[in-house]
Amino acid sequence: MTISTDAATRLCETVRMLRHLAIHLPDPICLSFLAQGDGLPPEQASPSVRATERAVSAAFARIGVKAVQYVHDGEAQLSSFEMFISKKICQALEFTYDHFDEFESVKRFGRLVRHFDFSGAVPEVETVHLITRDNVALSVHSSADRQRPAIVLALPCGMPFDLCRDWFNALSERFFVVTWETRGLFGSCTSFDQLSVDTDAQVGDLINVMNHFGLSNAHLMGICGGAVIALSAAALHGDRVNSLSLWHGDYNLGDNSLRTAHQQNFEWLMESAAVDRNEASDLQALFLDQATLATIPDSIAHAALYPYVNEELFYRYARLNDALNKTELPPRLERISVPTLVVAGDADETTHIGGSQRIAESISDALLHVERNGSHLAFFESTQRSKQTAFKFLESTLESMAV
Repeated sequence: MTISTDAATRLCETVRMLRHLAIHLPDPICLSFLAQGDGLPPEQASPSVRATERAVSAAFARIGVKAVQYVHDGEAQLSSFEMFISKKICQALEFTYDHFDEFESVKRFGRLVRHFDFSGAVPEVETVHLITRDNVALSVHSSADRQRPAIVLALPCGMPFDLCRDWFNALSERFFVVTWETRGLFGSCTSFDQLSVDTDAQVGDLINVMNHFGLSNAHLMGICGGAVIALSAAALHGDRVNSLSLWHGDYNLGDNSLRTAHQQNFEWLMESAAVDRNEASDLQALFLDQATLATIPDSIAHAALYPYVNEELFYRYARLNDALNKTELPPRLERISVPTLVVAGDADETTHIGGSQRIAESISDALLHVERNGSHLAFFESTQRSKQTAFKFLESTLESMAV
């Protein structure tokens, strides 16, 4: 997570990491200071705990959280999201709550909080807000060197850029990489009900991003649900696509034998929640139970939980993903003629390897690559290993284009 040696900086870094969740929770956010292992919980009324509360609240205020309420000895009262945030804060503080006892340490922390960049921005990634033709504001991210061959990265639908930042950085070592966050789910969007949410609208966003950077063509890389967006773009705008790679794609091919239990459950969840906001609200309430989210890998939970954190986000997420799930893929696959890499993992319980096999069989110039011990989680945690597969394919297609 973080590598800082002092608790104050670790606290700020952790709040920055948690910003997507925290700013979308209803006020007040309830937090607990936890004991480590079987240790005793901190004394609620102690000056140390009160000073730590003030420090944590000050850091959260910088990202726009208006109110934090501290619930000591009452972890069971917390929602799953609040429990996750509490755990991360306590880990940053190493489960000790005396870091802000001294007057000088409080002064230093005050200076740190005032000057710390909580936005998550980094110098090597440029972020702009692009307004599309149908008046949707997109958060668009690009790497620095525009002279390199271009890759357009289609993120998993509804997931924050932070989830794939390591992949973005790895690809940027050799390529000009651009990506965007899903329409209607990031930034200000007060007119969601007037937005197009079908797959072709998301394909249109991909093309708008390419046009913004003056890219006449590019390699498209799609991850999970983003694979459906990328392959649809290759089918509908073949002249804009040099090559295609589809990683651990979530494909609905009308055959449940090609879908994992997770995919089938997710399809039902998205279809049900997309009916209306009342249905979405009832289903989103299930995710408040701490036990519901116990299976979410800790390393990606700060990003992966984002579209579940409140009723409105969950409804919008369901509308967009339900449309992806209902996309008729076979007619689109027949239209794809560019070199295509289809990647699956032999240990993936999230998306079925059989779906990727069928996709590879249906595209005329496709290569199936099965990663040993590969899975969704491994994709995000083992970027350095998997990037070699991506580089090998990309460089081979560039060489063939140069001949």
